[in-house]
Amino acid sequence: MPTTTLYLVRHGETDCNRQRIVQGRGVDAPLNATGRRQAEALARRFAQVALDALYSSPLQRAVATAEAIRCYHPQIPFYVMADLEEMDWGSLEGKPYALPYAEQIDYAYARWRAGDYGYRIPGGESILEVQQRALRALEQILEAQAGRTVLVVTHGRWLRILLASILPAYGLARMEQLSHANTAVNQIVYDGHSFRAVQLCCTAHLEEAAVDDSLWTEVAA
Repeated sequence: MPTTTLYLVRHGETDCNRQRIVQGRGVDAPLNATGRRQAEALARRFAQVALDALYSSPLQRAVATAEAIRCYHPQIPFYVMADLEEMDWGSLEGKPYALPYAEQIDYAYARWRAGDYGYRIPGGESILEVQQRALRALEQILEAQAGRTVLVVTHGRWLRILLASILPAYGLARMEQLSHANTAVNQIVYDGHSFRAVQLCCTAHLEEAAVDDSLWTEVAA
């Protein structure tokens, strides 16, 4: 089977990221000025890369990031997939990482560290539920784009769950070790049997463009 190359990318910064407000699926915040500059730097990074398809979460912070890339690749197909949306944080969406909500967020992290991946914040999704739809999205993309080069714009917690699920060195128990800066690039290759990471959380394009990229690893984005 031919090798498929996947660039799994987090969206650019929003004001919610900067203010440490939980977005999840329910807060559809736009990119802020920094996020737009990050998206443009990301787009320039991929301007000369031969992409065959572009996928995005429907949330506008992801779509805007993907659209910046699409400006350099107007001829390739662009797909929006609901399964690429961020984890649903339920009652915590729109809440800041500050008291009293920080205690609820920290409790969720504690449950996950204990291996309780079925724990669900009230009104939200569990890690296992996100894993199920993330793997479903991945399967659909691999089936449709076998042997091609694909860029996917999605979200931080979604990326942590998926990457931890497909990379043998991690597993869900080590998902917090997978960082996810805004517009960070994860390059994964699939040979038909296994996945291999070429790059993880690469932000070289931001360093070269001297763009202020915020790294929020504690709160859903």
